[in-house]
This record gives sequence, structure tokens and C-alpha cells, in this order.
Amino acid sequence: MSEDVLNTVLQLFSVVAKVDEVTEKEREQVRNFLEDHVSQPKVGYYLNQFETLALQPKGAQIEENLLKNLCDSISTEITQKQKVVIVLELTRIIAADSSISKREDELVKTVARNFKINDEETEAIEIFLAGRTPDRHDIKQILIIDEFSSSTLKNAHHLKRKGLKGFLAILWIESANLYCLKYHGQADVYLNGSPVKSGGLRLLPVGAAVRWSDAEDPFYYGDVLGIFKEFSKGPKITFEGKDISFKFKNGKLGLRNVNLAEESGRLIALMGASGAGKSTLLHVLNGSEKPSSGQVLINGIDIHKEPGKIEGVIGFVPQDDLLIEDLTVYQNLYYAAKLCFSDKDEEEIDALVIKVLEDLGLDTIKDLKVGSPLRKTISGGQRKRLNIGLELLREPAVLFCDEPTSGLSSRDSENIIDLLKELSLKGKLVFTVIHQPSSDIFKMFDKLLILDNGGYQIYYGNSIDAVVYFKRSINLLDSDEGECHTCGNVNPEQIFNIIETKVINEFGNFTNERKITAEQWNKTYKKQERIPIIEQVKEKPESTLRIPTRLKQAHLFSMRDIRAKLHNKQYLIINLLEAPLLAFILAFIVRYHNVDDKVHAGYEFGKNLNMPAYFFMSVIVALFMGLTVSAEEIIRDRKILKREAFLHLSRSSYIVSKISILFMLSALQTFMFVAVGNLILGIDGMLLNHWAILFTVSCFANLLGLNISSAFNSAVTIYILIPLLLIPQLILSGVVVRFDKLNPIIGNTATVPMVGDMMASRWAFEASMVTQFKDNKYEKEFYLYDKAMASADFKKIYFIPELETRLQYCLQYYRSQDPHIQEKLKQDYAIIRNELRGEVKITGAKSADFLDSLSVQKFDSTVYNRVYGFLGSLKRFYINRFNAADQKKEQKIHAMTDTPDKEEAYEKFKDRYHNEAIAEFTKNLSEPHRVIEKDGKLVQKIYPIYKDPDPDHIVDFDAQFYMPSKHFLNMNIDTLIFNTMVIWSMTLLLALTLYFDVLRKIIDGLGSLSDPVYKK
Repeated sequence: MSEDVLNTVLQLFSVVAKVDEVTEKEREQVRNFLEDHVSQPKVGYYLNQFETLALQPKGAQIEENLLKNLCDSISTEITQKQKVVIVLELTRIIAADSSISKREDELVKTVARNFKINDEETEAIEIFLAGRTPDRHDIKQILIIDEFSSSTLKNAHHLKRKGLKGFLAILWIESANLYCLKYHGQADVYLNGSPVKSGGLRLLPVGAAVRWSDAEDPFYYGDVLGIFKEFSKGPKITFEGKDISFKFKNGKLGLRNVNLAEESGRLIALMGASGAGKSTLLHVLNGSEKPSSGQVLINGIDIHKEPGKIEGVIGFVPQDDLLIEDLTVYQNLYYAAKLCFSDKDEEEIDALVIKVLEDLGLDTIKDLKVGSPLRKTISGGQRKRLNIGLELLREPAVLFCDEPTSGLSSRDSENIIDLLKELSLKGKLVFTVIHQPSSDIFKMFDKLLILDNGGYQIYYGNSIDAVVYFKRSINLLDSDEGECHTCGNVNPEQIFNIIETKVINEFGNFTNERKITAEQWNKTYKKQERIPIIEQVKEKPESTLRIPTRLKQAHLFSMRDIRAKLHNKQYLIINLLEAPLLAFILAFIVRYHNVDDKVHAGYEFGKNLNMPAYFFMSVIVALFMGLTVSAEEIIRDRKILKREAFLHLSRSSYIVSKISILFMLSALQTFMFVAVGNLILGIDGMLLNHWAILFTVSCFANLLGLNISSAFNSAVTIYILIPLLLIPQLILSGVVVRFDKLNPIIGNTATVPMVGDMMASRWAFEASMVTQFKDNKYEKEFYLYDKAMASADFKKIYFIPELETRLQYCLQYYRSQDPHIQEKLKQDYAIIRNELRGEVKITGAKSADFLDSLSVQKFDSTVYNRVYGFLGSLKRFYINRFNAADQKKEQKIHAMTDTPDKEEAYEKFKDRYHNEAIAEFTKNLSEPHRVIEKDGKLVQKIYPIYKDPDPDHIVDFDAQFYMPSKHFLNMNIDTLIFNTMVIWSMTLLLALTLYFDVLRKIIDGLGSLSDPVYKK
């Protein structure tokens, strides 16, 4: 209070006090006021000033005007609480002589009205100060506390307390939320350890504890609030923790037989040293962790055994942010509300969000983007309030907060606890882990539970009493004082200084050994442990949660994610420009043409030798984009996911929303990549084919990225993993290293090995090459002719000569008795016999009985001649087939080139659609071994692009690279369709592993096995 304000207050006192002449008792009240507000040497000075002012003559009208002017002069200088205190002191002065005249009453009300204090409250103050017996305090604004079971009071509130000689009266002034206490009686009554004189008036501070001699059941500030504040409607909540113990996976005990019992309208603090088990206890109490033993009951319901019955009753605000950084303050609350209240329409949701923002004091920043802690848009205190607001939306009956003031300024911390206290006053039960609270914050808590190292419970009771309890435990001199009598402050750190007092060695230095161990503190506490007996409520607690359907949740998750991405301009720019930029760089680099070629001047698609490399790199780029765009999606939301799991929101809806958005983004990225790349390289007519392949690959990579994002805890780990996931796709794609040139342990000389079939890049690259070769406009004109010619060419040039060579070997050595030769002959007989039977079916030859003679027992020169003759006719058959197909092709080409203009158009047509490098790759013309033996069969290595699938295969995974179609359930399916179906099947499998979180469970399991406890 400034000197000007004090002088004005003394003038007010002088005007009101001298109405009926200033009495000695009135002077004494002024002296008491001055002693409370100025130093002792100045009391006499200001008392003389009061006397001087009181002697000045004034008329009634002058007094009225003077009071009004005096009130106006300080009205903007003091708070409403100070105004109420001034009116209280004025009333005390005029009531000091046990009577209040009519004129005095009028003047006091004049001052009160000017201070915006209504007449009802002024009269309540007068009744409170003038009354000397309980029945003289019978108004609703007063609480009477005495030792009698019944009372004649009709309007006043009443509490019974044993051993209280006389009575206590507490006045609640609602406009200033102020509580005044006075005592009438002969007992020794103490307010926070400071004596209260009989007839004396004291303001009841936050967190106050009032005791008296031999008091078994003192009352606390929270008890007073619970009486005067009206709780919200709904069933009462009782909360009990019975002998709660918790053991970690490594066998270490985190909690040991913790007990508590609470009910609606309380704010409970959980305190303890770092690692004492505060957060563990919080997670057990809120149902996130299951206790090793003991129970947690809400209205008699075991929350771990019957969680469905308390769904939506509990709220949890973790220490970490649960905010979506790229959404605004309003949007964060809006989507949280939409996910909690399916029964509210848009107007109701908007009204609810605006109300919560106003209650939180965030309405002025509602349109600001939240931002990250490193790129701040709103302050740390505002972030904390917004986090709490996510739960305040639905006002759960029980709320848990994990260190809500961590990292905040003292002012912000006080605002947060004020918010929680207000919530408790609405009838909610609030538990919060708190660390190093200030005196004002500490006094706001109704109860305090302290844990010591190892999860030992060492205190449970009133917060101010905790100071007294620990002081008494070590016999300190001022052990009865819970707070400083001069300033009213409490030092919570004093509690932990006592708990962790160190042993002093012979040199007077502190050691690392504690004087009293956690176990000893626990034993001391257990000796006097008094868990409150609470009224048993069996009514099922009311849930405020109205969860939407899974489909609606998926829609809300999607819209929330889309909005967040749209607000992140950097994310949008990078992801939208990445694909066309990479396409431009890649296409520009591989856009090759021979500058020395005078015939074909300039770039032509058909002569570009880098097209296979382009298609391969396109697949790798699609994998890379799909991985990078999804790798952080879940890990970024992990904290939010924990809250949403706590609310029982659908994980499948969240996953569907993520997949949908990523698929849409990948569709756009791959389309832009293909459009730009194909335009630069002159790839015509294949846009949709190539886009379908790259989109499919990118979707596979999306799911792969989501799986690792879900499994690992660090974004750094994820980005280290991306090369490890991409390199196998590079090496085992069949491009960088041919499949028949792999390590023999994993390779296969005839077909694609299993490790290759596991790679999405193998299926995508093959589909790209095959569809580009056979589905372009040029090749469609000649593919059937080329296929017939290639098959005939292989048979007459490579296949039949190979059989003839083996047949000659058989003739040369068929009489040999050498075991090695005999074994070789058996193999050759079998191969010749089996292969020719297949040819008999193809050619339709009627007589093939000689094939049965191809055996060790029957083979001779006659058999040789018959087989050799058949091979000759077979060769002629394929020569004729080749010539027929070649003739038809030539006729078609001739029709297309019979004039110079047509010939020029034909050449352009061919160069526009037919690429020579792709033809060489898909025909496998660089393969030195055109036919090989594998598993008793001759395998064609050349012209795989013209081969038909093996009808004996149920599913044609074991096929050669670049085959035009695959066999599946008695059907031949085009390679483009089959390969994309395989990749989609792999994508579906990854979706299932993501839903069931398989990879994370595996990693967690491996982590558990590596723990030293498990090794033992």
C-alpha cells in the first residue's frame, strides 16, 4: 500500500469514526490496522495524523461528498480484495464499541457502494463483526464451527469439531473471494501456527490450517471452500488407492504399498525427489499402468479390471506437449472437441471451444499457430494452459496432470495451478505432480502425498501440516509453525531439506549418506498413518465422453492432418517441388543422344541408351519419396496418440487417415514425377502405366515408413534406417547385380531368387521395363510376330543343337561302365526325353514311342537315329514357323513403308516408341549362356520377354525376369497387373503389421532380452 493510499484510508477512517465521537476502542482498532501495514516506528506518526483528521469539523453533506471523493481517488489504485478489507476495517472501527449507529452504517455503506460492494455483503460484514454468539451469525455467508452435534442455525453453514471451546465464525465475501475468520472462546486457537485471539479478526489465507488445543480433527482452507462453493451437477466421485505396489520389467520396485482416499472437489499434489515414483504413481492411478498389487477404485469400481465402466471419467495432461504445432490454438481445441463429442453440432462445438478459450485467457490468441517450443508463436504458459484446455473441454470427473508447471515462470505456474484449483472447486478431483512449488502454489493444494526414493510413501495429509510434521520428526525448535508469521510464506523445500539431511563426518563436512533413509521415513509414517474414511458412493460415475464412429474419427483425423500440413508452408513446398525437381534432374542427366551421329541428328527416345537406368532410378526415387514423407508421421504424433489411446479413440481410424493422406500425396508426387520425366525424355503413351507402377511403389514405401515411425523412438534413428532399407532395394532389384551373379547361397541362375521376390523394386522395375517394351504403340503392331520368331529362333539355334550335343554324347558313351559317365547319361536321357515330350505336344507329332527308349537299358544306335531324325524334323518345323512369322511381319512393314513418306513416318514411329536399350535388356541379349540346365530341365535364358509362364506353377513367383505375364490360379496375368498386385499385397501386409504394431513389439522384446535382469 502506497503512502497516498494509506493517507486516504486514514481520512476515510476519521470521517466514519468521529460520527459519534472517536472512542478509545476505535483508536485501538486503528492502531491494530496500522501495525499490520506499517513499521512500528511509524505507527505513532500515522496515529497522530488520524487524530488530527478526526478533529476537523465536517457537516453531513460534506462527509458524504468527502467519502465519495476519497473513494474515487484510490479506486483504481487498489484491488477489490483491498477494498473489502478497507470496508472490513471501517466496520471494525465503528463496531469496536459494540454498537453501530444508523449514521455510521450509512457512511460505511456509502464507502462500500463507491467500492462496488453491494449492501448485502456490507450487512453480512456488520453482522459478522458485531455478533458475539453463534445465533447472531445466522446468515448464508457465514460458517460456524463448534463442538456441538446440532445447532439452532437455520441459514448459516455448520461444522462440528471436537475439543473446540467456544466457536469459530468464517465469513465469505463472494465478490472478492475473501474469507475472514474470528474466534470467540477460551481455547488456544492457531491459524497456521500463529495464535488467534478471542474476538480477533484474521483473513483466512490460501492453504490455511486452523487448530486448537488437543484438536484431533482440525479444519483446512479446502474444507471452507467445499462448503461455500457449489459443485457442478452429477454424481459424487470417490477415489481410493489401496496398498498400491508397482514393479518395473527389470524387477525394480517403483511403488510400495501406497494408500490414499479422496473425493470430489480436491486438488492433490504428488511430490518427491527425482526418481521417487511420482509419475509412476500418477500413471497407475490414471489407469495407464497396472499395479503389481493393490487396487485403484473410483466409486468402488476397479479401474484396471473394469476400465469400460469408467471410460471418459478420467482425464490426463502429460508433462509433454499434446499440441499439433501447425494448427492454430482454436483448431487444436476444435478437433479435440470433435473427437470427444459426437452428440454436439458445429455451433455447440464452436461455443464450447470459445468458452474454454475465454476461461483459459487464450481467446485473444485463438487464431495464432501454436508453433514448436523452438519456434515459439505462443508462450510456454499459454502452451501449458492450452494442453490443460484439451481436457477441460470435457471436464472429466478426475484429472491427472504430470508436472504442469515444469519450465514455466512463477507467474505462469501460479496461473496454471489457479486454473486447476478452479476446476477442483467445480467438483472435480485433480491430482498433479508438482516440483519445487512456490509458497502461494503450495498453499493452494488441499492434500499432499510425498514419495521417497524407492517408491516409499512418507506423508499424506494437508500441505501446510507437512512442514509441521517433518519439523516435529526431527524435533526442530519452531516445529509448530507451518508458515512464517511475518510474511505468511511457506517453504516447501524445507520439507525435502529435512527428508534428505546428510550425515556430518568428524571433520564437520556433509557426507553422501542420509541421516534418515526412505525406509525409516516410511516406518515413521506408517505408525501414524490416517487414511480418511470417505463416504462410499456406488453410483456409476458419469462420462462426458461421446466418441464418434470409427468412420467419423478417420474423417476427423484426416481433416486435422490435412489442415496441419496446409499450414506448414515449408512442408508443402518441399513435398510438392521435390518430385518434379528430381524428375527434371534425373531426366536431364540421362537424356542422351550421339552428337556424332549425322543420320539421327538431335535427341530420339529410341536411341537413348540410358532408359533402363532411368526406369530403375524412377523406382528408387518413388521408394525414397514414399519413405521420407512418412518416416516421421507417427513418431511426431506419438504423444498425441497416447492421449487419444487414453480416450479410447480408434487406432485403426488414425492409421486409415494417415494412409489415406499419404497415398493422396504420393499419387500427386508420382504423377508429377512421371509427367515431367516422360515429357523431357519423350516417353509417349505410357503415362498411366508408369504412374501406376511408381504410385504403387510409393504406397509400399509409405507403409514401410509408417512401420518404422511407429516402432522407433527417435527421428534420428529412423533417418539412419532409411539407407538400410533402400540399399537392399538397390542391390536386389536385379539391375545393379544380376540375379544369377549373386552369392550362390541366395542367388539363382535360372529364375529370380527368393530375396529378389521380397524386394518391391524388383517387381516395379520389371513391370516398368516389360510394359514399356511390349505395350508401346509400335511393339503392339509386331509383338505376336516377334514372339513367334523369338521362340522359333531359340529352338532352332540353341535348344535343338543343345539336345543334339547331349544325344551325341549318349551315343559315344552309352556302352561305358564308368559310374560317373553312367550318372551323366541318366541325366541326359531324362532331359532329352522330357524336353522332347514337351515338343511333341507343341508340334503335334503322332509317333513318339521312341522316347521311352531313351534310357540306360534301351538306348542304342537305332534309338539314336530315330531321335536324331526327330530333332531334324523339329528344326525344320521351327524354321518354317520362323519364316512364316517373319514373312507376315515383313508384309506389314512393307505396307507401312511402301512410299518414301511412309518409310520416313515409320522410322519416326519406331524411334518414338521403341527403345533399343530396353529391347536389349528385356530380350537378355547380353547373356552369354543362352540355355542352361537347372533341376533336370533346359532353361531358356534368352528372349524372356517372349516366354509364356509355366502352367505347372500355381503362383508364378519362381519365374524369369522380364517375362510378359505370370501364372496365377490357372490364369495368365499381364506382368504389369501381376507385379503391382504383388506390391499391393506387400503393402497390405505392412498395413497389418502397422495396425498390430508388430515391429515395435519385436524391438521392445529384444530390448527386454538385452536387459541385465533377463540375462540372469
